[in-house]
Amino acid sequence: MFFYMRVFVKDELLYSIEEAIRVYLSSLNFIPKTVEVEVKDSFGYVSAEDLNSPIDYPPFSRSNVDGYALKSSCTPGELKVIDRIEIGEFKEVHINECVAVEVDTGAIIPMGADAVIKVEDVKIISGNLIKVDKKMTFGQNIGWIGSDIPKNSIILRKGEVISHEKIGLLASLGISKVKVYEKLKVYLIATGDELVEPGNSLSPGKIYESNLHYLYSKLKQNYQIVGLSLLRDDIESIKNEIKRAISLADVLILTGGTSAGEKDFVHRAIKELGSIIVHGIKIKPGKPTILGVVDNKPVIGLPGNIVSSVVVFDTVISEILRNLYPSRKEIVELGKIKAKLALGTKADKYRNTLIPVYLFKSVDSSYYALPVKFESYMIGTFSLTEGYIMLNPNEEIEEGKEVEVNVKKFDDSISIIGEEDKRILNSDTKNVLLGSLPAKKAIEYKFGDVAVISSLYSSSVDNYDRVFCRQILVNGEGEEIGYDDWIGMSKIVKNPVVKLRSPSTIYSLLGKAKVYAPEGYIIGKKVFEECLYMIGISERGKRYLSTIKV
Repeated sequence: MFFYMRVFVKDELLYSIEEAIRVYLSSLNFIPKTVEVEVKDSFGYVSAEDLNSPIDYPPFSRSNVDGYALKSSCTPGELKVIDRIEIGEFKEVHINECVAVEVDTGAIIPMGADAVIKVEDVKIISGNLIKVDKKMTFGQNIGWIGSDIPKNSIILRKGEVISHEKIGLLASLGISKVKVYEKLKVYLIATGDELVEPGNSLSPGKIYESNLHYLYSKLKQNYQIVGLSLLRDDIESIKNEIKRAISLADVLILTGGTSAGEKDFVHRAIKELGSIIVHGIKIKPGKPTILGVVDNKPVIGLPGNIVSSVVVFDTVISEILRNLYPSRKEIVELGKIKAKLALGTKADKYRNTLIPVYLFKSVDSSYYALPVKFESYMIGTFSLTEGYIMLNPNEEIEEGKEVEVNVKKFDDSISIIGEEDKRILNSDTKNVLLGSLPAKKAIEYKFGDVAVISSLYSSSVDNYDRVFCRQILVNGEGEEIGYDDWIGMSKIVKNPVVKLRSPSTIYSLLGKAKVYAPEGYIIGKKVFEECLYMIGISERGKRYLSTIKV
């Protein structure tokens, strides 16, 4: 009689979960395939390239309200209504004097107009004569061309999982197709003489097969399942099925036969056809997990116990599959979480109000939410942020208070918070370049990784890691365009007619007013020098700053 020699792996020789994943991934030479898909079909795919916006968004300066487009310099006063522009309509209408054009929300702003007054804020004197009692400011109720997404700005990162909101943004920018990584083809095999397919009668000593059902349901949303097999404990059958699976799939996952029993043939089959990189992990249940390679393709063996399969899949296999793509450090299933507000925010007086937020982890791993300024047409801002909070009418929440965040996804890549500069803008990091105020809050509350603060915003910055300086230029004549109060360059113009969100949004105003921007953005006369101080908040932020060139 032949007796099989049982082989055991000593616990002290096992890899930890993190070690097993690292060792296994470093041994693979897997190159994922790319494919071009329709944007409407791209949900859940991983982007295979950085994608820049082909147009400004909005693509024209548009009205944010139903009302009358006019010259702000003509208010207050009485104005003749000379025309009407509906949404989706283009007319060669020019406002060269103190007149008005009626416009819908979303309608194009006529040439020469620089503000829109709400229809409810005017008095109708006669059929085509209105009275404006208040002074309007330059840019009031106008969404300037490119104010949400400037042309050529990065809208989709390589390795980013495409969300429903991102599909809406891509379509809004006229993009119909996107290059993605083809979804992995996965083949599933369960082994065991004791297994019976559910729906059949169960004889003594047998159990129903459940691993294939669990794995199939877990994988089918994000991967292509190209085969399922239930095999007896026969090494030749197992080897033949592995060969067949490898010819069809990118990844093979087997269950059963990974331990040290007489009929545990899976580890023998993998070793004969390829190699085993890891056999045994410090995890309970799930110790006899196999991570192997056959014909340069990942072959993973899970213990036959269904609970072991669940535990190992969630802790090991899902991480391996995700990292077969060049993926970003995204978490997409947080749901609703509690976070502290980095800045105070307030709702509309009469309506429930959505406030988009970026999420950051602090050094103690708690979450902070940074609210951003938002108008309802800003699909770019909404899709690029990571979640949102909902406020009741007229509700105001103070800085530091805890809020409930509806999380769309959380990017845990290295984050840079603060001033915008072209040397930072295209770096492969989580860039939240909204100005020095958010950067100062990041330092105060110790969230995020790197802060960038302007010398124009803070005259003295202590304990910085890197610094670089740039010239601020001026271009044009007339009314002065400034920046949002969060930004260092807001200190240059005391009473601007428009406050821009970033230097990248300057281009639509060139030739129309007096604008200021850093060198590299515009051509003009040097008027100021600004230094940007880069401060590492977290340890990985400090390590990142030690490696970059600016």
